Amino acid sequence: MRMRRRTALINGRVVTARTVIDKGTLLLEEGRIERIFDKPPELPEGSVEIIDCSGKIVMPGFIDLHTHGGIGCDFADGEEILPALSNYYFSHGVTSLLATLSPLPYSLLKPAVERIANYCIDKKGNTNIYGLHLEGPYINKEMCGGNQRDYVEAPNIDEWSKVRETGKGLIKLMTLAPELPGVLPIIKDSITNGIIISIGHSKASGDIMVQMISMGAKQVTHLFNSMPQLHHREDGILLETLLSEKIDAQIIADGIHVHPKAIEMAIRLKTPDHILLITDSTRATQVGDGEYVSAGRKVVVKGGAVRSEDGALAGSTLVMEKGLAYLSRTVGIDLVEASKMTSLTAARSLGIEKVTGSVEEGKRADLVVLDDEFNVNLTMLGGEIKYTS
Repeated sequence: MRMRRRTALINGRVVTARTVIDKGTLLLEEGRIERIFDKPPELPEGSVEIIDCSGKIVMPGFIDLHTHGGIGCDFADGEEILPALSNYYFSHGVTSLLATLSPLPYSLLKPAVERIANYCIDKKGNTNIYGLHLEGPYINKEMCGGNQRDYVEAPNIDEWSKVRETGKGLIKLMTLAPELPGVLPIIKDSITNGIIISIGHSKASGDIMVQMISMGAKQVTHLFNSMPQLHHREDGILLETLLSEKIDAQIIADGIHVHPKAIEMAIRLKTPDHILLITDSTRATQVGDGEYVSAGRKVVVKGGAVRSEDGALAGSTLVMEKGLAYLSRTVGIDLVEASKMTSLTAARSLGIEKVTGSVEEGKRADLVVLDDEFNVNLTMLGGEIKYTS
């Protein structure tokens, strides 16, 4: 008879969907959260593997929907870097992520999409790379930010259909500018095929935003960045996003992209149920300052800030646990609400909130254990240890 796989994480500060349990215990069985105890339970000796989390924070594993890479690697690189990137994200507590591709010409986009889709299929769920996010190529060149302008493609439904088919159902999210001529058929096709539309790198008017939200657009990409700023006599992306309960907003909480008071304002207006912490990390993350080439453009990293040669911000060097620390210490968000922004809101956007995204009985044991300085000590995917410090 096969023995059941049981593990208990004991004595940690357990962050559930509703509260923080001091000295809580999570009993895991066959990769799922079987029981949550608010008092130390009596566990049959020898039947359960014990992991003592005294002095640690136990949270749902992070979900990063917008990240381009790290440790010198970019998702547009060859397939050989995918296992290394997967392990890198596990070391930062990320149990689900969307491999994000910057704007690329079709000749480079299609093979990159195919490589990542095949990797996800081959791993059969035993990876934190859940699918793809295409940040472009249908963005507004006037709001290109640090992206390579020459790689921005004009909307073409025939070419898009080929890209989508190459993705084999693994393209989960696409950032685009809805004001572009000819983009509407692509938006309709994407929504029909279950791809989440996020508005970004865009100059969309308020009227266009209202139309997009009514059509089913679900996100806005890196709020406040690569979009027109607030003006009291003009409607636009920011006003419609901040006031709508039907659309979620990605935010980069690194102290560079958005002022903490602007983050606080967005959270107050939208609540943590509609804010997603993203990293928008680049290959320079965890490597250091210097010059790098990524997605056809040269970037310069100085003091952790990533900029194109003309000075535009071009991604970040943020990791999820540092974003969590920034939300907690600088913006003043409590751990329950912050964990929504690092996990549950993203899970809900992807439609997997019944499986993962929060510490609740019956859910998959996708967990991260952090010390009181927010350093990652342990990461679990389905109850299996994927990283330990």
